[in-house]
Amino acid sequence: MESKAIAKLLQKYDAGETSIQEETQLRQYFSATDQIPLKWMSYRAFFGYYSEAQKESFPEQRTTKSIAFQPWMAVAAMVAIVLTVFLTRMENQNTITNSNPEDLDLAFEQFQTNIKRVSNHLNKGTEQIAYLEYWNTTTQKLIK
Repeated sequence: MESKAIAKLLQKYDAGETSIQEETQLRQYFSATDQIPLKWMSYRAFFGYYSEAQKESFPEQRTTKSIAFQPWMAVAAMVAIVLTVFLTRMENQNTITNSNPEDLDLAFEQFQTNIKRVSNHLNKGTEQIAYLEYWNTTTQKLIK
């Protein structure tokens, strides 16, 4: 090819206006011609890279086998859940029925005192909320 035609193609290439056929012509020119002007040596390396990159191949990636959800897995999970619930309920029933009435009364009294403590804390929190509500209405009056 003529150097003027190559110069025009390189200008078009730099502007991003070349077609695939024109880029192929440039690749062929830079790979086939040994005597290239110094100002085009960077293009030679660039187009040479493309030809080398096309020759590269990458090994096929292996896909890992995923365990598909099987119906038997769902059945096994349900059996495990049912057994766990059944065994914990049996254990809890045995501890309640084997307890003394005095122990049950003591547990009920402790439960009542704990509920009263929780109630007191909730009431204190409610008082603070009432204060915040008063603050909110006051600020709303000032904003309007």
